[in-house]
Amino acid sequence: MIDGHSDTLFRITSSQESLSSNSGHFDLERAKAAGIRLQFMSLFTSQRQAGPALEEILRQIDYFEQQMESCHEMAYLIKSYQDIAANFGQGRIGIILHLEGAEALGQEIFILRTLYRLGVRSMGLTWNNRNLLADGVMDARSEGGLSELGREVVREMNRIGMIVDLAHISPAGFFDVLKSTNRPPIVSHANAAKLCPHPRNLSEEQMVALAKAGGVLGATFVPDFISSSSATVKSLAEHICYMIRIMGEDHVVIGSDFDGTDITVIPGVERLSDLAGELSRTGLNQVAIEKVLKGNYLRILKQLL
Repeated sequence: MIDGHSDTLFRITSSQESLSSNSGHFDLERAKAAGIRLQFMSLFTSQRQAGPALEEILRQIDYFEQQMESCHEMAYLIKSYQDIAANFGQGRIGIILHLEGAEALGQEIFILRTLYRLGVRSMGLTWNNRNLLADGVMDARSEGGLSELGREVVREMNRIGMIVDLAHISPAGFFDVLKSTNRPPIVSHANAAKLCPHPRNLSEEQMVALAKAGGVLGATFVPDFISSSSATVKSLAEHICYMIRIMGEDHVVIGSDFDGTDITVIPGVERLSDLAGELSRTGLNQVAIEKVLKGNYLRILKQLL
């Protein structure tokens, strides 16, 4: 399986716990047993100013590198698709570093290239709030999209081979990126607004446009994004089936958001098989389930890395 989003690295850097075994939703020991073969791991900071934000991101990268020294027999850092091709399914878990929000860049694109050299291969342009690149989803009322700096950053991400993640961006920014990028973007963790009207979820219009651009949408396990009343694994599976009806089975993946929130409908990585079982009970065929859990991400990563 491939999971497109977790905040485990942010959490364990704060708690000084181990990547191999810890008290959160995800660690390498449980992930390996559950069948995870590739994991996106977020670098996140609540700092809004460039200097403090960059310092915190670098601290997380440093902690990750320390952890990898002791976990190298369990995991490897993915810098290109060749790394995946050589290692996928061979017993170690591949990790893609993702920057969640571009505050650390400030106005300096050279920092983007520097982070790339440090191993970062994916970036979300915003978190929930406006920054110098674009409006976040919580600032959507202003109807602001990409800034000129944001367009320049997207072009540079395309050039160097960094994945553009549209989770958290405003609808106007979402569509601006689709006009600006020449490579398929992803939305790493969001669900369907039609089934749950959370601001972070995508409209049918966004879902169709993302599929036409060749991108993928990662169904997320956060209860507030699944149901406004009672979120369950069954209702998560309903989101996935709905996304497939709107986008097609080649454009839906998973993005758990493990360790990014206190509660997820799947309580930890060791219970991921619950989702596969529930998808089977919906009547979704095994080919489609395999695409959602692994195949679609393998295909798009081959294009993007």
